[in-house]
Amino acid sequence: MTKLSMKRQSLLPIIPIITLVCLFFSSYSQQVSLTGSAVGAEGKTIRLITWGDLITFTEEKVAEAVIDTMGNFAMTFNLAATSYISVAIDLHRSDLFMQPGLTYRMKLAPINYTDNLEVNPFILSQNLEIELINPGDNELNIWINAYNDKYNQFLLDNFNVLYLERKKNYLDTFRLQVNGWYRGIDQPYFQNYMRYKTAGLEQIAHAQNTYNLARTYFIDKPILYNNVEYMQFFNNYFTRYLTASSDILRKIDIKAIIKRTSPYPNLMKTMAADSVLRNDTFRELVLLKGLFELFYSNQELEDPIIEIFKTIIRESPQEMNRVIASNMLAKVTKLRHGTPAPGFSLMGRTKDQFLSLNEFRGKPVVINFWTTFCQGCLAEMELEVLLYEKYKDQVEFISISADRYWIKMNYFAQIKPEFAWTLLHFSDNTDLLVDYEVRTYPLYVVIDKEGNIVRAPAPGPSEGLEQVIEELIN
Repeated sequence: MTKLSMKRQSLLPIIPIITLVCLFFSSYSQQVSLTGSAVGAEGKTIRLITWGDLITFTEEKVAEAVIDTMGNFAMTFNLAATSYISVAIDLHRSDLFMQPGLTYRMKLAPINYTDNLEVNPFILSQNLEIELINPGDNELNIWINAYNDKYNQFLLDNFNVLYLERKKNYLDTFRLQVNGWYRGIDQPYFQNYMRYKTAGLEQIAHAQNTYNLARTYFIDKPILYNNVEYMQFFNNYFTRYLTASSDILRKIDIKAIIKRTSPYPNLMKTMAADSVLRNDTFRELVLLKGLFELFYSNQELEDPIIEIFKTIIRESPQEMNRVIASNMLAKVTKLRHGTPAPGFSLMGRTKDQFLSLNEFRGKPVVINFWTTFCQGCLAEMELEVLLYEKYKDQVEFISISADRYWIKMNYFAQIKPEFAWTLLHFSDNTDLLVDYEVRTYPLYVVIDKEGNIVRAPAPGPSEGLEQVIEELIN
């Protein structure tokens, strides 16, 4: 067996974790088979996840299977390109590369999936550890793991030399060593992975000025939408490019153009003055990244940027740019005022009671996500009792417990009869926590009588929830 510890780590010390890749499904897809074992996860669902693009990191499910009573699983699915796949059980994950047409066998090291640690699973989810069984001597994961080890050691040993002293010869030596180590491996994904990850070292060492760096790695080069390291390098290079990094564009009031009529064609025309962006498709991609950044930094630009995304979805000749624009539109409008609230059907106070969000249509709804071990949650819910008594005929109140076990919520409900409103349990529905972006407890959400978001997150009872309710019903 070859053991692959695909742990999530920073690609550079100053760059956040990125373990993402884009998949392209088409008529040229080839079938991939995966079998394996996950002792301790019997009865749970194992999912394979990829990402719709490497700017928004929109997750897409590739395949899933239920792990049988012996701890085994099997699934088949189609891939059209080499892809970085996240293997997930609940919120536990690990990642590996998969190639079209291949068969994979894996073993997941046992972990305690049913531990009773009362923690936020988003913060302290244990990584899965994968063993690929007999991957062969020329397996992509082996090459990439070996290269990453060498890269990380080189960066650890020479960061100060590169970043502070800017000694380019150290980088040249490393590049020559890499070429020697992997001479003869004719695998395009791997070669581009190394090329663009090593390019990140040039940024650290300032080995080239910004234009020459673009000329070496972007100008007149193919856009590698699905290569992790290409897109990592792209994201780093073009961060704040429209407003700060570009010598040309930072002199132009981009925000004013966004607010005017016909912003999309005017932006594309203005950006063409930058010689790095002379290719229309590449320029549009840089525009998308810049707009995505600006959306979260300036509230006045939100509505105009949404309209530009819609224009690109309609008019862009490049399919992948249209996909990215669609993902960006979905991201920036998720849980926004007026958008549909994510639906659910959850277990209530008894195990035979299941209630869905749709059943509460016709009245405004106040939802809060909570746990029995969260003191702040309980304090807010004590105040919620007063709001419930005052507004129960006009507003539905729902509290969704994120406790690991339903029985804890059930016991708590019995000792706190004053919490007389609807109590539901998330029942390991981690997708629901993701849908509502529940990162802390308590989290309140207010929904109108048609099922659309009013406030998410909303203030709790101690922070002005009653005012939101009054504005909604009057």
